[in-house]
Amino acid sequence: MVLKGNPEDWETNQVWRHFYRLACLFARSQDLERSLNCFVDVFLIRGNEIHNPDKDWLDFFRRQFTIYLIGKKRISCSLSEGDMIHDFLKMEYEQIKKDISESEIPFNGECLAQWFASLELDFPWLAAESEPHWSVG
Repeated sequence: MVLKGNPEDWETNQVWRHFYRLACLFARSQDLERSLNCFVDVFLIRGNEIHNPDKDWLDFFRRQFTIYLIGKKRISCSLSEGDMIHDFLKMEYEQIKKDISESEIPFNGECLAQWFASLELDFPWLAAESEPHWSVG
């Protein structure tokens, strides 16, 4: 087997695959915190943003992706689903930053973490609202 492309891409690919397997294993063993952290890292790595200098974006993504997973009532996430939510969150974040910059109300842009924590986004959860149980894995 001959691998083509940039060797750094191979390494990145191996890293996110490793974290994805860990996320699934932690979810099956009902280790909620480790599973959530691994899932978040997987999609930051896949989006080439694990080292993004925009700390507000990283905080926003970590918080909102975790809320998304917990809101599903089952900690699991396919690669395509995670990529979709990553892109959704990126668009939401960019729109929020634009709205803040164009706002007539002065925002202190230095500490947005608490403000981001108060946001409620409309996520496309797959679980029916009538489903009463919550599970990990």
